[in-house]
Parts: sequence; structure tokens; C-alpha cells
Amino acid sequence: MQDQFRTGSVTVDRMSRLHISGNIIPVTWYKTIRKSTGKPNLNAIIILADIVYWYRPTEVRDEMTGELVGLKKKFHADLLQRSYQQIADQFGITKRDATNAVVELEKMKVIRRVFRTLHVNGRQVPNVLFLDLNVDILEALTYPDHEQGCHLNGGYPSLKKETGITDTGGMESPFWEREVSYIGETNTENTNRKFSTESSSLFQIEKEVREQISYGALKHDNPYNMQIDELVGILVDVKTCSAKTIRVNREDKPAEIVKAQFQKIGMEHIQFVLNCMEKNTTKVTNMRAMLITALYNSVNTISSYYSSLYNYHRSYGVLEKGEEE
Repeated sequence: MQDQFRTGSVTVDRMSRLHISGNIIPVTWYKTIRKSTGKPNLNAIIILADIVYWYRPTEVRDEMTGELVGLKKKFHADLLQRSYQQIADQFGITKRDATNAVVELEKMKVIRRVFRTLHVNGRQVPNVLFLDLNVDILEALTYPDHEQGCHLNGGYPSLKKETGITDTGGMESPFWEREVSYIGETNTENTNRKFSTESSSLFQIEKEVREQISYGALKHDNPYNMQIDELVGILVDVKTCSAKTIRVNREDKPAEIVKAQFQKIGMEHIQFVLNCMEKNTTKVTNMRAMLITALYNSVNTISSYYSSLYNYHRSYGVLEKGEEE
């Protein structure tokens, strides 16, 4: 009896004992999700695989009979909440690459970005990103050579009548027309004008940050340096953070202290951090944490750094040589 559970390969036999779950990437996506160059858009593919994982339902079975009695979603809200930085950290890519990949998926209409305003600890947090999934487009991308529906025989039965789950395929309004704001536990339809009003606080903070660090002058001197924009994003994130503590130098510091320190950051501190990043040759596994720490420390270390650099050049006669010339 034991022989029927042996394949003849030790590796395959051992693999049968592993239960591997998580993201699934259909091989067809490498042909249907491509860049303008014709190559597979790998960032978009791995991000879509993660979104699909979260939208796959969890089975609810009867404890006694094992019979499938229902389905439930993995996330708390009606849509999947994500942030670009969260996606970037998860897959080891930059925030810009994560943003571009999500935008490309939205252009393909397989996902839709929804920005909402949340109430967190009595405070409004605007511009929170949620991702909606278009199953019809996903189906077309996954099964490009088959008629829709021919591969659904192994799926779950419709639970619309029994559980009240809505069949999105029969919606009267187009999938891409509705915009939603999310305040507390209330979902309301939103217009672009209303959304702009709710998000004005975030835009105002970003404007203040740009003025604080003389963003225009920095970009004038370094027009192609996208790290400046990344640092702006981190400054905005810290200023709008609702957590009680922020991790700096591998320890949790009170958020108010970190915010007060970031309030002192100016143009010279940004230049200092950019200069240090350019000279860094070690591998950084958590770029966001490193940049937060670098910005925080720049306020206290910038004077010592340039004094040390001045003394170094002077000791080797670099300054005297420049003055003679």
C-alpha cells in the first residue's frame, strides 16, 4: 500500500509533504501583461498576483460534515487596502516602480484605484488607497484563447441567492465610473470636486514640505534626481503619520519628537542625505527605514560632517592648492 504514495523521486515525495500556498502566477500573464517594449511587465504581474490572492475567497465548511457552506473575504473592508510603499517593501522594488505598475494595471482595466478618507483615532486620513479587481478583465488576461466561462466548471457555485453576495457581472453602472469615499463605516458616492476638497489637506502638507526644503532649487540643480521626490514623500508620510511611535535608528521614538526633528530639515539637509546616499556602497534591505533614519540624523550630524570634511581636505592641502590657483 505504501508504494502507491511513492513517485520514484525522493524530491517529489518530499514535496508532497509541503503545503505551499500564496500567490499564483498563470503562465499566460507573461504574454498578456507586457510593457510597450513587448517584454513581460514583471512588477505588474507579481503585484496583480498578490491582489488576486487577497480577492480569492476563503472557504467556510461545516465542522461536522466538511461540507462547503459559504465563502468569506480575507480583508476587513469592502475593497483591498494597500499603499504604494507597502507594495514596494513587500516585493523589494522602489515606490515609484510600484506606483507605475499599479497605474499600468489600471490602464489595462484589470484593477481600479479608489481613494478614500478614513477616520483613524478620531483623525481624518485622506487619500487612502484601495484596489478593486475587475474579474472580467482578469479572466480575459488569464484565458486569452478560450471563451469566457469555459474554464469555470471547477469554481464555486453562485451564492447570490443564499448569502446575498452581489454578482458584479450584472451591475447596471459601468465598473469604472463610480468613485467612493470611505469615512468611518459609511460608503458614499463621490465627485472629483468633493474628493479634491477632502484631499486638500494632504496636498497642502506636501506644498509646505516643498517650501520647507526649497524643492524648486533642488530640482533646478538636480532635474533628473528622482530621489528628491522620494524624500519629499517620506517627509509627508512622517508628518501625516497617525501612529504614536516612529521607528528611527532601530528603536521606536515618540512620533511627536520625530515630527519636530523633521520640521528642522531644510535644503542643506536634503543635499547632505543625497550626498551620503551617493557615496553609500553597502546593500540596503529596507530603504525606507534607512532614509527616515538618515533624515532624522541629518539635523544633528550635518555640521560635524562638513567640519570633518573641511579638516580632511585642509590636511591634504586641497584647499591651499585651490586658493593658490
